[in-house]
Amino acid sequence: MPKEVKYVPVLEPETTSSVEYIELGRTVTPQPVFKKDTIRVRLLQRCLGNPAETFDTEKNWEYDVPWPVEEVKVEEVVSEKQPVEEKKNIFQRVTL
Repeated sequence: MPKEVKYVPVLEPETTSSVEYIELGRTVTPQPVFKKDTIRVRLLQRCLGNPAETFDTEKNWEYDVPWPVEEVKVEEVVSEKQPVEEKKNIFQRVTL
């Protein structure tokens, strides 16, 4: 049985009194083979800590969000056991 992988949710930055974040664009790309969505975010970070020296920085974020896991019902198959013949190896002794 494979190990269960726990994903930590991504927390995007929030605007504070000294830093302002402005979202410039967001792209969501579904990937059905890997069962996840890839999210790309373009942000403008504006530093307001020193009013005389404010500056802007453009940042790019990329992260994956897994799809919810669907529970699969497994049915048990009961079959009758058939006798298995023993196969002799060439290295086994044959007694007559």
